[in-house]
Amino acid sequence: MKNNSFRYDISFLRAFSVLAVLFYHYKFQWFKSGFIGVDIFFVISGFLMTKIILSSFDKGSFNLWDFYRRRIIRIIPALLGVVVVFSFLIFLFLQPQIVNFFRSAFSSVLFFSNIYYYLNNGYFDSSSQYNFLLHSWSLSVEWQFYLIYPLILLLLRKLYTTKKNIFIAAFLALAFISFATMLIHRSYDPDFSFYIFYPRAWEMMLGGVAFFLEDKMQHTPKKVKLVLALTSLSAVISFIFLFHASSWPSLYTIIPVFFTALLISMNYEFTAYKNKIVTYLGNISYSLYLYHWPLYVFILFFEVDTSLKYRILAICISLVLAVLSYEGIEKRNYSNKAKSVLAVSLIIFIFSFSITKVDAEKYTNENKNLINTTSSYKYSKKAEDQYKIDVKHLTHKKDYKTIIQNLDVPVSDKKNIVLLGDSHAGMFSETVNNIFADKKDINLIQITADATYPMENSKGIYPNPVQYFNYIFTEYFPKYYKNIDLIIINVNYSGYPEKEIKNNLKTTEQYFSKYKIPTVYIGMTDFYVIDFPTYYYIKKKYNANMYTEEKKIRETERFNTFLKNYLGDQYIDLLNVKISKVSSENYPYIYDTNHLTLFGTEQYKNILSQKIYTTLNNNTNKDN
Repeated sequence: MKNNSFRYDISFLRAFSVLAVLFYHYKFQWFKSGFIGVDIFFVISGFLMTKIILSSFDKGSFNLWDFYRRRIIRIIPALLGVVVVFSFLIFLFLQPQIVNFFRSAFSSVLFFSNIYYYLNNGYFDSSSQYNFLLHSWSLSVEWQFYLIYPLILLLLRKLYTTKKNIFIAAFLALAFISFATMLIHRSYDPDFSFYIFYPRAWEMMLGGVAFFLEDKMQHTPKKVKLVLALTSLSAVISFIFLFHASSWPSLYTIIPVFFTALLISMNYEFTAYKNKIVTYLGNISYSLYLYHWPLYVFILFFEVDTSLKYRILAICISLVLAVLSYEGIEKRNYSNKAKSVLAVSLIIFIFSFSITKVDAEKYTNENKNLINTTSSYKYSKKAEDQYKIDVKHLTHKKDYKTIIQNLDVPVSDKKNIVLLGDSHAGMFSETVNNIFADKKDINLIQITADATYPMENSKGIYPNPVQYFNYIFTEYFPKYYKNIDLIIINVNYSGYPEKEIKNNLKTTEQYFSKYKIPTVYIGMTDFYVIDFPTYYYIKKKYNANMYTEEKKIRETERFNTFLKNYLGDQYIDLLNVKISKVSSENYPYIYDTNHLTLFGTEQYKNILSQKIYTTLNNNTNKDN
């Protein structure tokens, strides 16, 4: 079996893969599918681990602890380095994000961040692009592979040494099962197939197949190898530059994974592979992967990512940090320090986890409210209370029949008001409830659901909310309309094309005018690119007006003008309301981390209250 001391082809693939991921993350349009670089890394890891383990089987020298020890000293030190560096940077410059950072850190250093992100990748999480350690999910997948893979091969060791063909058949069967689970899971839970280990294991196992083929490929004629190598390399590169995936992994994933495995199995060395710059990029690829993403997230918070000069600057800094990490951490000898490395990981885990559980006033006074507010929105279940999650607001994963069973109905001796809409209406649930908190003559009924316009046969992407609104419009309203005094509607207006939202509004008005039920529409609100406490912190500390995202603001204002003109007096304009005395110190829960907007200001309450009561009184006068 060919045994080169250094694989230039693998070094090239590492360099190419990390640059593909980097340029994809930094939004260079040519790298449409640069995320496939991670899949290439998976194949490389599978090849190398299979080679290490099975070669040791051949020599009768495999030691499980030694295998784990080598993985520990190879992967963990550099990871701990990036966690420590950005702990200081975030605490110094972006304090409201420090707890969120440590939530990612404690799951990353013990390699279960993929599971953590899957479990916490809910409807009410902040955008994933602001997670400094989001990219650690792939390291966790690999680490779980490193833990489980040698155990599986050990179970099959006797087959490998005595009946190799049966061993390979069993190996391929396991890889196929993993591939099948990926296809099954992605059909109903794409996040699971993306983040979790076993639907991804087949990619690494195809790297193992490359190891099985390596010997046979050495006997292939050189010209045939050249054609196969060029074809494989062209296929992988073309896929990254030309293919655009709406979800990943998928059936298409087999293409770059297969051709990467084929390319590795041939061990064909083009002259370009041996370029010193390419080789060094391959050497620092792990550190570059570690640093490029958190640095990009860092500049996102200061809204400079759209500028080419700042992106190039960030790439240059990433390269410098990667070189420092490689030369100062990766190249050091940790051969006899695996237990010490694990101990440091455990210490950082305990520290990170502890920070997420204590009040911010324990370690800072000036920004304690901002930190606590940013970090506690979801974890204090504030969002669940605000929206009345799965009690009155239907999330897309919940069976709509469970909500119907507990749905409030109008009462005859009160004014019955219905809050109707998608999650944007659900966001205002607490605000509207507060308006009527001391009004015993008002009965507020909430009918809201995820990402679906409230109408019959809506085009929503989630079946349960669509079926829920079908029930509401075909059975609930026809049954109870005589006792309903007002419908308050709010939806993600700008989430629809203008023509479609106009048709939807027309349909809505025709429906309720048939039953002579008055309607008002809660208008669009100010949009923030990041959570409000962090926005407020940056504005206050750096005297900077950031997160204006001009295109989004212009689009919001244009849509707001259209809605005001179309709906007239029925529309409650909140976009141009001057918000005074708004800070996270005084109003800890006035913002929504999912929609990145405000909902609970006193100004909003006053305007909504005035409009609702005016409409109710006008309707009463008409009845009289």
